[in-house]
Amino acid sequence: MVKSTASVLMDVPQLSERVAALREAALHKEVWHGSPARPLIDARTWQERGPDEDWLVWRARRTAARLREMPVELSPGELIVGRPQFRAETEDEARQVEEAQPILESIPPFPGGDSGHFHPDYEKLFRVGIGGIADEIRGRREKAETDEQRTFYDACEIAIEGMSTYARRVGDACDEMAATDPDYADDWRGLAAICRRVATEPPATFHEAMQLMFINIIALWFGEDHGLTAPGRLDQTLRSFYEADLAAGRITRERAFDLICGLYIQCNMILHPGSAVGVIVGGRDADGRDVTNDLTYLCLEARLATHLVYPTVGIAWHKETPQELMDYGCRLLSTGLGCPAFFNDELISQALQDNGATAPDSTNYMNSTCVEIKVVGASNIWVTAPYFNCAQALLDVMDRIADGSAAEPETFDGLNALVRENLAQTVRETAEHLDAAWRARAETGCFPLASCVISDCLERGKDFDRGGARYNWVENSFVGLANLVDGLLAIKHLIYESNELTLSELRGILQANFAGHEPLRQRILTNIPSYGADNDEADALAVEWATFMAETTISNQVGPHHYVPGYFCWVMHGRLGSRTGATPDGRKAGVPFADGAGAAQGREVCGPTASVLSTTKWSHRHALGGLVHNLRLSDNALRTQADIVALRTLLETYLRRGGFEIQINVVSTAILRDAQEHPEEHADLLVRVAGYSDYFTNLSPEMQEEIIARNEHALS
Repeated sequence: MVKSTASVLMDVPQLSERVAALREAALHKEVWHGSPARPLIDARTWQERGPDEDWLVWRARRTAARLREMPVELSPGELIVGRPQFRAETEDEARQVEEAQPILESIPPFPGGDSGHFHPDYEKLFRVGIGGIADEIRGRREKAETDEQRTFYDACEIAIEGMSTYARRVGDACDEMAATDPDYADDWRGLAAICRRVATEPPATFHEAMQLMFINIIALWFGEDHGLTAPGRLDQTLRSFYEADLAAGRITRERAFDLICGLYIQCNMILHPGSAVGVIVGGRDADGRDVTNDLTYLCLEARLATHLVYPTVGIAWHKETPQELMDYGCRLLSTGLGCPAFFNDELISQALQDNGATAPDSTNYMNSTCVEIKVVGASNIWVTAPYFNCAQALLDVMDRIADGSAAEPETFDGLNALVRENLAQTVRETAEHLDAAWRARAETGCFPLASCVISDCLERGKDFDRGGARYNWVENSFVGLANLVDGLLAIKHLIYESNELTLSELRGILQANFAGHEPLRQRILTNIPSYGADNDEADALAVEWATFMAETTISNQVGPHHYVPGYFCWVMHGRLGSRTGATPDGRKAGVPFADGAGAAQGREVCGPTASVLSTTKWSHRHALGGLVHNLRLSDNALRTQADIVALRTLLETYLRRGGFEIQINVVSTAILRDAQEHPEEHADLLVRVAGYSDYFTNLSPEMQEEIIARNEHALS
């Protein structure tokens, strides 16, 4: 396991031999495959559809059939069970899928939009159980006033019974394992009993609640296509079970730790590379009280001990967050883990209320995968819809000026206005497209199983995609804010102030990728002010543009849905950068854009404090679509308790100034370069990319260089 030299500040919790073996299997698992059974199930259920069968009922039947037939895979020693079997197709299966293609292609395509990044209402599921939800559905159907509502409840009952069936099937598979894994035979029989119980009854113990959570994740994810369903707020949803079990002597802290590790390991077994799934701890309850408890620390300890890429863990920070928790989080960062990230609980709560969330709901949110925010258990919110290429908006205007289709502005303000108009038109057109997708989803989308675990679908008698969820909006994301700002500043200085170039001449230099003009590129990089260095001129332009992006997004109320902005990238700063030419900020063609809302790579020349001061000069309150501020510290930056205090001060400076989210890589350039040369020795070297974590050796060479290009800071 890779361990930073600074980790002398942190004792790594030890995994039991049993859990350590599961962890190693997850780290070295084969290339991720899907489930060969699913396309054949889909084709058959579509063929079986009668001419008068309602679309909702077919969607529910397909979900139930998947959950009834997908093979279950178990591994020796598992503590949380129930993942589907993922493997490559056999030749016979490949032939069957090929033969089924005409049927699969005849199914109306899914209209698009977000269908994952999902946090179910675990609290309700734990309170009433699968059987209680089924009873509620039947009771509401008896009182339904329209055929449409009755059909909806019919579909929900089919779907929830499918999840119940899956839980029983997992129990049966555990009984079979008891005969083939004698070392853990008693445990397998215990797991079988747990699965059969939660198939109908509310969980009564911590282990039962965790097992039901995982069954629900699998049912939503692989039964109904809600990818990236999150474990979420574990230290709140599981707290009552944990404390009751401790008080009754049914569990020890060590056993709870093992179970959480088991859940984390399963997240790695069901996720393909480059994904994200999150846990968030801390924060406040509906009455504004801090919720930090022993489970908060267990969730963080399990993240350190497993040291796998999934899940990321964040701390919801507020002004009353215990100093002990912040210090613990900082010491975790000293290990090079990249976790936790820190979310501004008070800012996010205010932003959710700005968008119609009730005060109690506003403290019960989740970063749906990376940093996009959704209200827990009550949301059909679309995230990263879409990513906007900020720098391309500037290049488009320069192209129009160069080809004569637009006049060259006489002033910098005139150019700035043209770029704003171009980006605003793109945002408007996208909103119109997404509104069409929303309307199409009401016809050929729909999710009966999700409707069972999202408020207020059952209460309203409406599907998740037909207005049933309590909160419905769209969260986009602007990529390359820093590149746009720095590029505009270069134009301002080179063209409108010094008059040494025209826009057309600069466009030609960019199209040649600065060939023959490297001295000019270096001047842009070193002599012209840039965002992220606490420079008033650069930061004022960033404030102007961030404000414009937020206002432009918010103004697009299309149909019944409104739009909120974000400024995070996932991997899109790399993907968009790879297909974008050179930009006026000195960035060469194909190079990734800035990795979040902070400075472009290598531009944080005045240190981490200046960097966070720049980013927090503009309001993050609108940015529910997610906002990332990345920092990279040297691996010797956190060696003493004084260093921990310095980091905590830096983090709290950012958060108290209204920063949305901040995440830290503690890793030296030397280690990253060694990982490039010897990847086999750094299999679990984790890095924060742009809202999510990944194994450094899993990244493309371009993205590896993007991580390395970030300034490596000390704290003194």
